[in-house]
Amino acid sequence: MKRILIIDDEKDIANNIKAILEDESYEAITAVNSKETFNELEKYKFDLIILDVWLDNSELDGLDILKKIRLSNNIPIIIISGHGNIDMAVQAIKDGANEFIEKPFTSERLLLSVNRAIEFHEIKSENDALKQKNIFNYNFIGNSAPILRIKSQIKKIGPTSSRVMIYGESGTGKDIVAREIHRMSKFNKGPFVALNAALMEPGNIEIELFGSNDNENNIGYLELASDGTLFIDEVAEMPLQTQAKILRLLTDKYYTRVGSSTVLELKCRIICSSTTNLETLINKGSFRRDLFHRLNVVTIKLPNLIDRIEDIDLLIDYFTNYFSKQNHVPPKNLKPIIKSKFINYDWPGNIRELRNLIERYIILGDKNFDHSNDGDTSRIDNKNVISLPLKNARKIFEKNYLLSQITRFQGNISKTASFIGMERSALHRKLKQLGITEEEKK
Repeated sequence: MKRILIIDDEKDIANNIKAILEDESYEAITAVNSKETFNELEKYKFDLIILDVWLDNSELDGLDILKKIRLSNNIPIIIISGHGNIDMAVQAIKDGANEFIEKPFTSERLLLSVNRAIEFHEIKSENDALKQKNIFNYNFIGNSAPILRIKSQIKKIGPTSSRVMIYGESGTGKDIVAREIHRMSKFNKGPFVALNAALMEPGNIEIELFGSNDNENNIGYLELASDGTLFIDEVAEMPLQTQAKILRLLTDKYYTRVGSSTVLELKCRIICSSTTNLETLINKGSFRRDLFHRLNVVTIKLPNLIDRIEDIDLLIDYFTNYFSKQNHVPPKNLKPIIKSKFINYDWPGNIRELRNLIERYIILGDKNFDHSNDGDTSRIDNKNVISLPLKNARKIFEKNYLLSQITRFQGNISKTASFIGMERSALHRKLKQLGITEEEKK
């Protein structure tokens, strides 16, 4: 049973709240001043505190109690007041309150906030514990000059609170660099939350970012990332209306859920990435210049794999060992196989393409990647393409291009079709003509 502490000097109101909570199977205890509050906190462990701002005959008022509790405890706290205003609400949130509710409120409104605050605290605690086990389960691999420069940048950027824009083509490892910045930052004990704006439905993107009172899963990405890092991949895909709200968020450091007047504080670092140069989009009118300058405090540009080809041995060894362990097979030396069959290959899918190739090698074996197999034209390298008739070379190009775009949009055919300017049905027909299998699409 969840235990809740109600702090209100008006006993009738406190007892009314107590009755509402007990009807919902909560255990509720009341206090009328700061002395009783801290006595109860010493005796019991609480799952939530409901705290009035104005307390008569109390050494500390509600906001002072809030500050004192926050010095040593992250228990969810809902502030209530009959004399509230926006300044008071902002101050309460800034001092660590989870929500601010004006009196009078309905029992439904109170219970919604109580359930949400407890649920969010539990989810966040569980997520924090899980993410701390897995958050750094990756390797930032490479000793080439471009990668050493990026590692040097990250060392300087990580400890700051600066917002970062990461540019790079699909598959270059933008998420890995974002995680590395998070690992080296003061936010590294908090969660790393990633979202891909290109894969979010335009009508739902604000609800997913900010949360909603009307949605059962009403915790937005910004709340989930509290005290940690929010990584927004493909930020250029955000609608202009959402861009305006993000700009306001970065300016004010506060926001509200969709359909709510509850004021919440921005408590996370924001890192963004894009495969498209945002300045080009500004000139086209599809990205806000003022938001660009807010996000683009520090820029990191990731090289394509072909521009750091000296790292390929390290990457092959790493992915070979990784997938061998995952599939419980003895590791083998794939460097000679890959480097001989893909000499002069441009790796349009970058590290992700190499990673997927190695995973297929481990699972299916070398015989499935023989260049003599005409059905597997996507595996033919550029050196061999030159010797082919135009019709065959075009087929290879189309297959590689479409697979790269499908990979970019994580298998989403509708978004791929929209981006390359084809009807969805026409794209399906083209994929079938090129012999691209469902497994390759994934």
